[in-house]
Amino acid sequence: MKKKLYYLIAGVAMLFSACDKDKGYVENTEYERLTPGDPKYSYIKILNLSPGSPVVNFYMDGTKFSSKLSSTGVENAGYTYNQVFPDLGYAIATPGARTLTGKIIPTATADANLQVFSTNINPAPGKYYTIIPNGAYNTSTKTIPSTLVLEDVRPLLDTTKVIVRFANVLSGGPTMSLIRGTAVSDPKIINNVAVNTASDWVEISSPGGGPNPSLSFLFVDAATNVALGTALTTTSLTKGRAYTLYVRGISGAASPNNPIITFYTTFY
Repeated sequence: MKKKLYYLIAGVAMLFSACDKDKGYVENTEYERLTPGDPKYSYIKILNLSPGSPVVNFYMDGTKFSSKLSSTGVENAGYTYNQVFPDLGYAIATPGARTLTGKIIPTATADANLQVFSTNINPAPGKYYTIIPNGAYNTSTKTIPSTLVLEDVRPLLDTTKVIVRFANVLSGGPTMSLIRGTAVSDPKIINNVAVNTASDWVEISSPGGGPNPSLSFLFVDAATNVALGTALTTTSLTKGRAYTLYVRGISGAASPNNPIITFYTTFY
């Protein structure tokens, strides 16, 4: 029987269903009670960071894994550059060696149903992962060329601090460092993150006043200390949460594939 289970983590499991508000369940053909990190499953998030990527859906061992609502009853929606599945939390998969693929949606005007992405993963029981297809979409071979798999180890959260890590997914870019601030003279909080890797978690112990302090970040070439893009300034980072900041795009490219830093909430 096909299983498609979704899991939202916010200290406890939450129901991913509009018809039952009881906490601690996921929806299948029947309801199943889970606890966070239940070793019966692995927990997967997919973030498409391939510039120029067509709209794709993802499949686990040939069975559709990702899901977006369709207004027509025909699969006409999926995930393109800088889109994430699921929107919140993690999808649930069986642990062990698996093949994750991506196919262009069947209603596409070009290359419908073509497989453009494939990678082998081996998620461990009870662990959380973000899988990032990346690298500029190759229009000659019609493939997404690379993959970054991050194990999402939950850090110790503190309601007085903001926790961040930095992922370097800039196609053709250099090893980078992350600055807290808007100028290259401001403090580096994460150093020497190579392309297609991510740092460990780092605490920002004095993020500012209020529950949602304003924080700015700048990414620089680790070797030259030259800024590679404009600073990210946000008022939406919340104390007591952990965020993945990532630099995406193509080195030296213009919009919409210009280098830019973005973030998503990883744990709260």
